[in-house]
Amino acid sequence: MIIPGVAGVVIFGNAALTDWQQLRIDYRAYEDVLRSTDDLSTLFKAEAAQNIQRINLFADGVWTLLSGILGAIGLHGWLSNTKS
Repeated sequence: MIIPGVAGVVIFGNAALTDWQQLRIDYRAYEDVLRSTDDLSTLFKAEAAQNIQRINLFADGVWTLLSGILGAIGLHGWLSNTKS
C-alpha cells in the first residue's frame, strides 16, 4: 500500500497544482467580467467556470490526502512487520 499511496500523492498532487493554476486564471477572468459588464448571462458563465475549477481543486486535494493516508497506513504496517 505504500507504492500506490505515494503514486496517488504524486498524481493527484500534480493535478491539484494544475487545477490551482487554472483556478487563478478563471478567477481573474471572473473578476474582469464582474468589473466590466452588467450582463448577467456573461457573469453567470464566468462564475460557473471558476466554480468548476474550485470543485476540481477540492476533489484533487481530497484524493491527494486520501492517498497520503493510504501510504501512511501501508508504511505503518510495513514498519510493524519488520520489527517482529
